[in-house]
Amino acid sequence: MRVTGSMQSMQLMNNLQKINQSLTQGQNQLATGQKITKPSDDPIGLGYQMRYDTDLARSDEFLSNTQTGGEILSTMDSLLQQSNDVLKRARTLALQASNGTYSAEQRLTISAEIKQLKEQLVTIGNSKYNGNYLFNGQKSDQAPYTTNGAATDSTDPGVLYLYVSPAVKVPVSITGEEIFGGAGTNNAFKVLDDLAAALDSNNAAGISDSLNGIDTVADKLSIAWAEIGARSNRFSLMETRITNEQVSLKEMRANVAEVDVAQAITDLKSKELVLQSALSTGARIMQSSLLNFLN
Repeated sequence: MRVTGSMQSMQLMNNLQKINQSLTQGQNQLATGQKITKPSDDPIGLGYQMRYDTDLARSDEFLSNTQTGGEILSTMDSLLQQSNDVLKRARTLALQASNGTYSAEQRLTISAEIKQLKEQLVTIGNSKYNGNYLFNGQKSDQAPYTTNGAATDSTDPGVLYLYVSPAVKVPVSITGEEIFGGAGTNNAFKVLDDLAAALDSNNAAGISDSLNGIDTVADKLSIAWAEIGARSNRFSLMETRITNEQVSLKEMRANVAEVDVAQAITDLKSKELVLQSALSTGARIMQSSLLNFLN
């Protein structure tokens, strides 16, 4: 087959076009930092990239849930610490007032503080996180306790969960009755009400009995407190696990979709040299073809 000057020119133009396309692609990748700028660059790689992006988006949601759960439980932990302090102070006052040397007037003074402690406990029971009541189950838009009726107020038994993976959810709510005791029983509010009443009536036996009541509700609070700590640890472990998984996902995505800048610069320089060589070779070929034609 005879190779004509026209055929050589066409082949030269095709080669230059391919080199220019490759050079343009390299420049775009370096400018964007992405290997895949359009589906035709790497259809298989694009599929992997989309899957990794979806997994990362879902992972971000679960990570946000673990962080929110941790913050809620941290708030609860602080509130139960405050509740425990209230009960400790009430027990100290009850122990003092049970002393037979205390007068009725002194016990009235202690009663006033006990009533303040009870109101503080109600305030703790009505605490919020991000605008929602913490200790009223799924009825988080309603306050669980009233100041005067806290001893008989019922809290919603519903439980709120947060998903930390597609198949795993962790309870984040705990009801007021689990912490302070059931409605209508000798819960924390009733114990303090009874103590205040005993102090007001100068009832030494009633004051002494209140010590056992305080100890009982303090024990119940400790159990709830331990549960909050266990859940908090669970969220912390899941947060660490999700963060580690995200590192792996981002590495795999980077291998598929992101440009190695140093390598990309080296490749671009190599392509520029190829283009210069092709242009130089093409010029000699065209010059030789023109001389042949003149001869």
